[in-house]
Amino acid sequence: MLSMVTSHFIRRILFVLTLFASCVLFLVPLAHAIVDPLSVPNNKFGIHIISPSTDEASPAADLVNSSGGDWGYITVLVESKNRDPVAWQKFFNDLRRRHLIPIVRLATKPLNAHWERPYEKEYEAWADFLNSLIWPTKNRYVVIYNEPNHGKEWALETDPASYANALNNTIDALKKKSDDFFVLNAGFDQVAPHKPPKYFDEEKFLEEMQKEVPGIFNKLDGWVSHSYPNHGFAGSPKDSGRGSIRGWIWELQVLQRLGVKRNLPVFITETGWKHSEGIKTDNKLPNSETVANYYTEAFLNAWNSNNIVAVTPFLLNYQENPFDHFSFKKLTGEKQNTKILPAGRQVLGVQHPEYYPQYEKLLQIPKKPGEPFQENKAELVKGEIYSYMVADQEYSIPLTFKNKGQSIWNEYNQVKLVASQGNALEAGGLNIKEVNIPGNLRVEPDNDYTFTLNFKAPLSGTYNVILQLKSVGIDFTSKPIEFITEVKSPVFLIINSRLGWKVNPSGEYMLKVTGAVGESNHVISLNAKGRSEPIEARFLLPDYTFDFTLDKPYYKPKIVTKKVESGENIINFGELTPDILSNIFNPLQLWKLLPFSN
Repeated sequence: MLSMVTSHFIRRILFVLTLFASCVLFLVPLAHAIVDPLSVPNNKFGIHIISPSTDEASPAADLVNSSGGDWGYITVLVESKNRDPVAWQKFFNDLRRRHLIPIVRLATKPLNAHWERPYEKEYEAWADFLNSLIWPTKNRYVVIYNEPNHGKEWALETDPASYANALNNTIDALKKKSDDFFVLNAGFDQVAPHKPPKYFDEEKFLEEMQKEVPGIFNKLDGWVSHSYPNHGFAGSPKDSGRGSIRGWIWELQVLQRLGVKRNLPVFITETGWKHSEGIKTDNKLPNSETVANYYTEAFLNAWNSNNIVAVTPFLLNYQENPFDHFSFKKLTGEKQNTKILPAGRQVLGVQHPEYYPQYEKLLQIPKKPGEPFQENKAELVKGEIYSYMVADQEYSIPLTFKNKGQSIWNEYNQVKLVASQGNALEAGGLNIKEVNIPGNLRVEPDNDYTFTLNFKAPLSGTYNVILQLKSVGIDFTSKPIEFITEVKSPVFLIINSRLGWKVNPSGEYMLKVTGAVGESNHVISLNAKGRSEPIEARFLLPDYTFDFTLDKPYYKPKIVTKKVESGENIINFGELTPDILSNIFNPLQLWKLLPFSN
């Protein structure tokens, strides 16, 4: 465990130094987003899924984080009708626990066999929704729609100018909300013929986009590529150029010709081969064993490039036409071609192994443990270091912090609250010890944890107290909490009161005190003049306001609110009124309350 913690800490330090060097010394950032994903340890293995569900996230994590891998990627679709922040936050929380980085592809609304165009100012709705979520990582990867050089993806009519403006407006809306949005283009069909309005050649489409919105591609943080092995999704993994699994290289060359100077990081969000197995066997396609070998060769060669951030093959699980031949998961139930017949009888819904060979082959390929940057942030939601304290008094102060970042506290390294005294205006110190979250406890984003600071106030002085959450010595990115506290002499209370209809108010009373230090009860004694001896109340904070409640059996309690100071404080409750009604059925006590009982 110690070696794991040390290794993680060293890699984090190296990342900070590398980022500083590249951004400050050379002033050539590789991406617009806050963190260049290629500047940190990265696991490029990913998979495309259809639905934002645990049923898909679980096998996806098993696949992309296997064989040494961690923090792989998934590409997932969100339709405009499904902008449900509660459901998506639940899904994102699950991805965080499984160490999956989401690449979220936006989609409009399906109509018959095509997709509508985004409605007017839909980019604002997308920005509001996506910014409302706590993402698993600092970089928020968003793909703006899908293959707009296909008419069926753009209301049955390809329109480069329309898509360029939609992309431009969505980029601006997202960046206005947060610089953490890592905005990506729609992937294009590289081999679409030029037959407008149904199809539009990709290169011509990009040229028209540049004419409509000059510099549009320089506003991207990365480049999405659909590098399929075409034609027919059955090409060789050795092929290169447009329409191959290396098609992303051709696309970057086109972008350079259009004026893109930066080396855009590449996200291959769709790629992959059709296999012959499906609802209906297609023997013109390579079988799943061959496809498995193709994937292995592709990941080890064509996609083994430092330019590539993620490869998410299409697709993990699809049990219907038209994508059943792409599916990594085998068909089940009535649709499967091969039935299991133990003991001479057919068992539907069962076939082993559950996945085609490409899943098993990718499981075995060695992978890198990714370390995407996650913000460590906290907000103090309850508690304070008191502005005034009593000399030589012991304090136990609870401070509740909410996890406002993206990381799970204590997942990698123990999180602690550290207090520094700053510059004391007088000699001495508060000597506040650091407090750790217990090692077996995890605090997820938007959840709270209460630290308890135990210390003894010095005899005098004014102190600047700075509180900071840390993980392995690294400060959280949230602003430290700062308090100024002054040590004063204790508070003394003198209680004055009298009893209605009684000449002699002497006896015991109950004094309840409510305020910044909580609630406490104290038995006090008043003399025949209705006055207590001075009571040293070290539990009270000088210059704070408290509610004092004086109570005596058979009398109505009385409340006085008062700001107390160091030294003597007189709390005058006046007269306590007999509680006649509550004693109406208690003749003996009622008699004692009446004026002629003196």
